[in-house]
Formats: sequence, structure tokens, C-alpha cells
Amino acid sequence: MGRLVELPARGRLLVATDLQGNLADFARLEELFEVRAREADGAVLVVTGDLVHGPEIPEDAWPDYLGSFYHGDSPALLDRARALAERHPGRVHYLLGNHEHAHLGGPVVGKFFPDEARRLEELLGPERTREMRRWLATWPLAAVARTAGLVLVHAAPCARIESAAELEEIELARGDGTIDPRLIGMLWTRTPVPDQLRGFMDALGPELTVAVHGHDVAREGVAQDDEHALCLSTSFACFDGDKHYLEWDLAVRAESVASVCERGLRRLYPTSERVLSCEPPPGSNDTG
Repeated sequence: MGRLVELPARGRLLVATDLQGNLADFARLEELFEVRAREADGAVLVVTGDLVHGPEIPEDAWPDYLGSFYHGDSPALLDRARALAERHPGRVHYLLGNHEHAHLGGPVVGKFFPDEARRLEELLGPERTREMRRWLATWPLAAVARTAGLVLVHAAPCARIESAAELEEIELARGDGTIDPRLIGMLWTRTPVPDQLRGFMDALGPELTVAVHGHDVAREGVAQDDEHALCLSTSFACFDGDKHYLEWDLAVRAESVASVCERGLRRLYPTSERVLSCEPPPGSNDTG
């Protein structure tokens, strides 16, 4: 698989962000996707990176800023995620996030452990680590739904590129320990720079109108941080009632962020009480 996924022009698209080892939230997404996958035109699931590296904190020491309690279980989540992709070939896509990149030569990520990649690899052991790395190396950097006008990426997309083909040139690991600056603009940027965002989208295709990303934490589940960009929070650091995913008809053009908010936002747990409520289009972004 290349660095860019071309999504189909028909069917339902489900987009989720930043699970970070939350097995229960993934199981909920899996359930929602399986229902849509049985429909006539089928469904596509895209998780925009940071599937791994969750907290291992006792419930009695759990801080409120991390949202609803869970115990991170990245090994089990990786197994379940891969099994889902194998059951639905070409219909389930995981994009590379900065936490996955840490296993492929990217910068060390310290969140709950000084080196999150080392912690996960210790849990997996040598053979499962090698297999995980081989799989992560196949994960794309972005996905586009051209008919719908959507581009999906892990972080706020600000990479300076001239064309989609340029994504294939990006090296995930450099021998000198440096990082390709284009990766910073796809895996690490929290807030889009308007001209760079528009340049990135135009390079992938002038028909693209809305970028959807995660990486940052939108406490209310969603935040509009540019007229062309939507930050979505499906899992990590949100309370269950505030977790959102996107569901979109791939045959329908997304004319604006406001229209995506109005027609496509879904709560992961509709019956859970919201802690931080807002009306779409949402308000401010909150760094996590």
C-alpha cells in the first residue's frame, strides 16, 4: 500500500481518531462499522493514527483531564484492529500517527512512559514487535475521498508538498536521526496554518474541500480550527458522552466544515451524558 489511500466514491465513510489503546472504544467503532458494511454500497473505516500507547493508571488515581477511565491495552487492540482489516480487505485503513512512527524511526514519544514505543515493544516481545513494525510500515499517511471532497490525516495537515506523488518519497526513518519536515506537517502539527493547509490540499487535488484530523484533543469531541479543517476526538482524553466520530455518504460533497459538522458528526456513545456540550460548528481547540 502507498502513502495515500484513494477511497471509493460510494458507500458510508466512518472516521475515527486517536484510540490510544482504548479497546472498548475500538469495539464500539467495530460494531458501528460492521452494521454499515452490510449495506448495499458497503462502508469504509479510517482511523487517523495513534491507535497505540495508552495509560496504565489505576482507576483511583485517574485524573479528570484524561476523560473517562480505561486501561490502555495496545497489544490486544493491535490484534483486533488487524483482524478487522483482514475481514474487510481494502475497506479498513489505519493512518500513521506520531505514536506509530515512534516504532519506525520517528522521535521518541513520552506520554505515560518515558519511551512509549519501548514500553509497547517490551509487552509484545521480539517476534511480535518485528511483526508489528512490518505492519505499521505499510500504513499510509493520508486518505482522500475525492467525490466527497475530504482529506484525512493524523495531525493538522501543513506539509509543504507539490503533488500526491511526493508523499511516496517521504522516508519514515533517516540514518542521521533527523525527521523529514513533511512528516512534521502531517504527524505533529496541532493547528493548521491556513496557506500551508490550502497548499497541502491543493497538492493532493483541487477538488478537496475539508481536512479532518486528530492528534490534538478537542475536549468537546470536535473543534473547527480553520474554515477548511476539522479536529475530531473519538476517544483519548474525552469523556464517553463527548466522544465523536464522523459518518459521511461518500457520494455527497462536503461543501464546508459547517456542513460536515451539521450532517456528519456522530456521538460514539449517544446515551452517555455529555460533560462538555457544544453545538456544531464547534468552538475552540484544547491542546492535549
